[in-house]
Formats: sequence, C-alpha cells, structure tokens
Amino acid sequence: MSRQLRWMAILMVALTGAGCATDPLKIAQHIIPGQIKTIALAPVGVPPDLGHPEPVMAKFESLLEAKLREGGFSIVPSREFVEIWKRMAEQVGGYFDPVTGKREEAKFRAVQEHALRELHARFKPDAVLYPRILVVKAPWKFITARWDGTSESVKTGGAIAMGILTGPISWGSVGALSLQVKVEDIHGVILYIAQGGIQLLAKVSAGQVFSPIPRHELFTDEERNMAAVNIALGPLITKSMSGSPGGFPGTSEKFRTLD
Repeated sequence: MSRQLRWMAILMVALTGAGCATDPLKIAQHIIPGQIKTIALAPVGVPPDLGHPEPVMAKFESLLEAKLREGGFSIVPSREFVEIWKRMAEQVGGYFDPVTGKREEAKFRAVQEHALRELHARFKPDAVLYPRILVVKAPWKFITARWDGTSESVKTGGAIAMGILTGPISWGSVGALSLQVKVEDIHGVILYIAQGGIQLLAKVSAGQVFSPIPRHELFTDEERNMAAVNIALGPLITKSMSGSPGGFPGTSEKFRTLD
C-alpha cells in the first residue's frame, strides 16, 4: 500500500463514528437553495475487511464526482483533503494512543479543526462530503430484499430453478452493502445524510442456505453502483437545482458497520 493510500485508510478510521443523523429529512431542510456550491470530498470509507479496497474507493469517488458535477457543484478532490489532514496529524504527533490504539479525542478534534480551516482557506468549499460504504441489514420477503431505495432477489439462478424459498418461512434479513453520503458544513454541522443500496452480500444457493457472494463479484455491476450514487445524492442534487426538499429513501433503517 502506498503512503498516500495508507494515510487515506488511517483518515477513514479516524473519521468513523463522527456524528450520525437520526432524522435526515429534518436535517436536509436546513439547506438553503444555493447555499452549497463547492464541495470538498473526503476519501471513500470501506469496510476494513473488504480486501483490495483501492479500486472500489476510486470507482465510487469517480461516480460521486461525476454526479455532483452534473448537479452543478464544483469539487475539491479527496487527495487535497488527505494531504492537509496528513500534515496536521503529523504536526500533533498522531492522535491514536500507542498503547491502547484508541483515538485521543482532544488531538483528533485539534487536527480536524485545523484541517477544515486550512481546507476552507485554500479552496473555499462550502461543505465537505464524507462517503462511506456500509454493511447493513436488508429485510427480505418471499424472494426479494428491499433496502435503502433498492431491491434484489435473494436467490441465485440455481435456487430459482429449484424453487427454493417457497416454503412456510419466507422472510428474514440478510447482509447487504449501501453507500452513505454525509455532507457537513465547514464547522462540522450536518447538512445532509442519505444512503443508497448497492448489493446483497449473500444469496440462497441450490443448497438452500445463504452463501456469501464471492469477493470478486462485489461491485462489478456498474448499473447498481451508479444507482446507489443516484439514490444517495438524488435529493441533494434535486434541492440544489430546484429548491425542493425531496425525499430520503431508506435512510431511517438501522444499520451496523464493520468498523
């Protein structure tokens, strides 16, 4: 892993757990049309056990940038955010306790405040967008899972051919991936948060059990990847362009992360 990518990974660990919204619709109503014109991107956070995350991070950052530019926003790339954060973290000697491995909150807040201040001084962003790929629970019924604005069959082709999952127990939940985007102003106030479902992490196979989707089959459906970005950013783009508050598909669902 290159030095730059290592710092991106450290940064995303540090940012994990930053304030999470409980009512995205109310928060988004605070956005004044035209208030946000330039957005600085933070690196895309991914589950730590994903393995080879760099192509996934690059893929979704590219999709996010394209969608935001389509919506009329100017973008500050994540590399600028990472470079400033790295320099500030080095100045305070890091913010993870060398013994416990826990984040030292006072040092972290100092790095965060100074990094955001310099980011704003140099690039004048109106807000920072923090994207994360999360592991969530997707409820399914009969053969379809629905979560965060999307849906997908819980059966593989072989299971469909054998008619599996048509018995008396035909509901439950299964692990899935979603893209979360959180937009904060330069002072850390949350302006917007929403999620778009990407894909399931397991499906029922011919063996009548849920089997994990192989790693090499994750994030390969470009239509689903793009749809997740559209769902997550759609209300923000709509409000920016028309001033309407929009809706927030699936953002109230409880989720867990692998952080």
